[in-house]
Amino acid sequence: MKRRKGRAKESSSLLVQHEQASMFSPRRLVTLAGIIIAVLVAQVGYFYWQLNQGKMDYLSVQKQFDDYEQQLLDKQSLIDEFQQQLISKQAQLEEQQLVIDELDERLGDLDENTVFLKQEINASSALLVDKNSEIADLEKQFADSQKALKKKSSQLYSLQRRFEKDLNSAIAKQRRKLNQSQLMVDQELAQLKSQEAEISAKISDVDEWERKRAEFEKLYASSALEKQNEERVSHLMDQFNELRVDLAVVNECDKDYLYRYNEAKSLLNHIRTFIQKYEMKEEFYYYVISNDSMINSQNRKLCLAD
Repeated sequence: MKRRKGRAKESSSLLVQHEQASMFSPRRLVTLAGIIIAVLVAQVGYFYWQLNQGKMDYLSVQKQFDDYEQQLLDKQSLIDEFQQQLISKQAQLEEQQLVIDELDERLGDLDENTVFLKQEINASSALLVDKNSEIADLEKQFADSQKALKKKSSQLYSLQRRFEKDLNSAIAKQRRKLNQSQLMVDQELAQLKSQEAEISAKISDVDEWERKRAEFEKLYASSALEKQNEERVSHLMDQFNELRVDLAVVNECDKDYLYRYNEAKSLLNHIRTFIQKYEMKEEFYYYVISNDSMINSQNRKLCLAD
């Protein structure tokens, strides 16, 4: 860059020196003056020749000579003026040379900045190429990820639709089963209520019979009444035993067992009331208490179908 700067300054200086040499060369000035003098001498000689030939008189020649002398003075004035202009032009050229030198320095600085900027641009271009390559790779990865995500989303949507379909089908099936089970439970509940009503009617009949029996027993002696009561309780206990139920276990799925179980509870309650009413022997109390304990401590519920 310094060589380029030196060459630029050298070329501009040579140009100015060439212009100055071509304008202010002594040879050129001598040649110009010689030409002017030769022209004047030729004219003077021509005038003297005409004077010698008698073609012109002395006064005419003198007059023309004075005119040529005046022209010579005018030419000299022009030469002087031209020299002044040349001096002025030289001063302008020197000023221009200073401006050119300053511009050369600026050009050198610009060259240095240009080289630095070119280096920066080259480095930035290389970095940009790398970044563009990385961006291209990332865009490809992003595109691949988008495709994979779209595929996964489609698969997930299909699985979701299939799951919802299966779930709805299972829910509908379970609802049908639940409705059927509810219908069966309602039917069983109606049957149990009917059985309970029958048992209640039987209990009412038993109570009515006991009421009549009590009125009848008043006619007999206390010993005979006690014997009859014992027979009555024994008969009720036989009926209870014939039902063949375990009060500690409830089989909820056997309707016949549930019916016998409830009837056994009713009979036991009736026996308890009866022996309390007539203050019967302790063995009867023990029988009722032992069976009552089974009812009170029942903790086993089974579902055994026939």
